[in-house]
Amino acid sequence: MKHLLLASLILLYSCHSTTSKKGQEYETDSIPPQQEELHPDGVLKSEPIPTEEEKQEQPSGTASFVLQPVPRDIPTGEAINPDSLSMQTEYDYYPLVTTEVKVIITNHSHFEYDCGESYSLAYYNSKQKSWETLPTNPIINSILWIFPSDYPTHEQTIKLYTSEVPNRVGKYRIYKAFNRNKVTYAEFELVDKKGVKKLRQQIDDYWSKNAKMPNDTTARNIHSTWIQNDDGDTIFVGLMNNTPHYQKMFRKRVVSYSAVSHGKIQQDIPFIQPTSSDTMRITMQTEHSVYPVGTETISVELANGNSKDLFFGEQYNVVRKEGNRWILLHDGGVWNDLGHGLGQGGTYLFTARLRPIVNDNKPGIYKVVKEIGFKGSSQKWFMGAEFRIE
Repeated sequence: MKHLLLASLILLYSCHSTTSKKGQEYETDSIPPQQEELHPDGVLKSEPIPTEEEKQEQPSGTASFVLQPVPRDIPTGEAINPDSLSMQTEYDYYPLVTTEVKVIITNHSHFEYDCGESYSLAYYNSKQKSWETLPTNPIINSILWIFPSDYPTHEQTIKLYTSEVPNRVGKYRIYKAFNRNKVTYAEFELVDKKGVKKLRQQIDDYWSKNAKMPNDTTARNIHSTWIQNDDGDTIFVGLMNNTPHYQKMFRKRVVSYSAVSHGKIQQDIPFIQPTSSDTMRITMQTEHSVYPVGTETISVELANGNSKDLFFGEQYNVVRKEGNRWILLHDGGVWNDLGHGLGQGGTYLFTARLRPIVNDNKPGIYKVVKEIGFKGSSQKWFMGAEFRIE
């Protein structure tokens, strides 16, 4: 009776399965919902038929069915050139506790590729020097994903069934078949606490080696790295210019690890204080009025023609005009706590760093601003020396 019930349910599922068909719209990240079908490798698991005594204890007992995750064989076929179609995970490294990995598929060619939702997941057993297939989702949507040249990208979330097979440190691959006889894969790695510390050391090594390189934007933008309490999965990496653009550059050039935290995205900070380049016989100006793109430093002269002595510190800022606002550029955030006095007829020369790589200094109007005041007075104001980058 048990086998007859199982066979009847399998027949019922197969009668209601759908056939693959193309989506009505080619959307990058939105696939039209389709009816779900059971993968033929899915296992139907029925509960044991209760005894007469159990039936009396359970007035209305019904059989329950659980779909078990199933390993799928690694597909065979012609390997796809990554210049034509690439498949990669969102990050190269993930902590050992990871349960989901996003894979991104991109068509770089003028040809059309298609595939289904089915995939294979494998772990590299370094001792046996072989790839082991792992459990995958037993339910797949009956849909054909199409990758034409004008809508080339799609994302898929792959679940790691850790309750079936615990995660292990090492390399994993996600395989997919395209156009029936072509195959490609995305590779990623899971790391434990020891691996996390190695990744942090990799970041520090890159930073120390390249921070003084004039054209290495990423290294020069890093100002600190740490792991909370020297233990944990998260690596904190402080960026001077913490924007999505510079975070992406860090992942591309240094390390792509899902548990790197750069903190809160920095928004543009407007500079709203009034400035003057010439007031009360006090002037401030740059050596030149125009500088080329990529200029690292400029010379600025502050001159005091007033009978009162001036007093000011080391700090200055560089701002860029965007629309009708002046936006503060990143300055490194570290200043010497020194005070300077400037008497009548005196001049003070200082060098302003523009940090073109960190600040992405494009052509436009800029200004060096510096807070000053008269010696012995609490009243302060900002001097401004305007210049252009062309």
